[in-house]
Amino acid sequence: MTRASKKTEAQGATRVDVLAAFDALMTTADVESGVKALADGGADTTTLDAELTRLLRLAHDRWGLGLQHLTHDARVHRDGDTVDVALHADGREIARVSTGAAAVSAAYETMRALGADDLSEWGVLPDGHRVTRTAGSGQMRVLVEDARDFETLWTAERGGAWTRTWRSGDTLAVEAHRPASPQTALADAAWDAITSIRNRQLQRELMERSNSVGMLGALLAARHSGAERALERLPEAHFTVRSAVVRAAGREGRDYDRWKAMVREATEQLEEHQKATTGRVAEILRHGLR
Repeated sequence: MTRASKKTEAQGATRVDVLAAFDALMTTADVESGVKALADGGADTTTLDAELTRLLRLAHDRWGLGLQHLTHDARVHRDGDTVDVALHADGREIARVSTGAAAVSAAYETMRALGADDLSEWGVLPDGHRVTRTAGSGQMRVLVEDARDFETLWTAERGGAWTRTWRSGDTLAVEAHRPASPQTALADAAWDAITSIRNRQLQRELMERSNSVGMLGALLAARHSGAERALERLPEAHFTVRSAVVRAAGREGRDYDRWKAMVREATEQLEEHQKATTGRVAEILRHGLR
């Protein structure tokens, strides 16, 4: 094999590895990502950058980190023989995928601003009309049908969820949010994994052990000695679903009844994404920690 062919092969392997890692990162937001397959199909850098950015923005809609006020994008980054994916916010590089999910999460965590009830204090719009939603239909009807750019503060909904609404230009958006952490999501998944065990004696032992070390601790202790380290390497240990965002534009975005439906849709989507994430992580805890 020639030196040139070896170099091309190494570049391809590096690109595949980092794009596969990006796909895995998107999975934590219940986003179906096929960037690796797109690259394998011969997509150029411009096409890859557009898809990376689309997926990253969808992931931010679902991670619910409270960074909607920033413009997120992802780009293929080449430095000699090294290929990476750089994550940006408002044009500034935040992290690179090759550094691992823990490092990416840590970078985003420094940008968050959580207040009471673990809700983001960052507004979505740089300026505009921020209001507290009041009871009744009058206020929101006027805002949805007639107002220019506006944003509501968080409003409590059923089931521990919160919502907020904003308009930017021609687009109306509703975000449903339920505060959560990767650790809480892992504990929920561990509960599912333990309750699915058919060996009732083992299940009882793990339940008893969980009283002192928690559900996740009990499950990991029952696995091999490297299970905890293996879990730490998973993106699911650092990212989870907290939000769902529904958008409407044009005449649809000026329809009050459509806005009410958007609030329901966002809340339902949030429930679905969190449930899917819990199920997927539970499956990993049952079988996938190698």
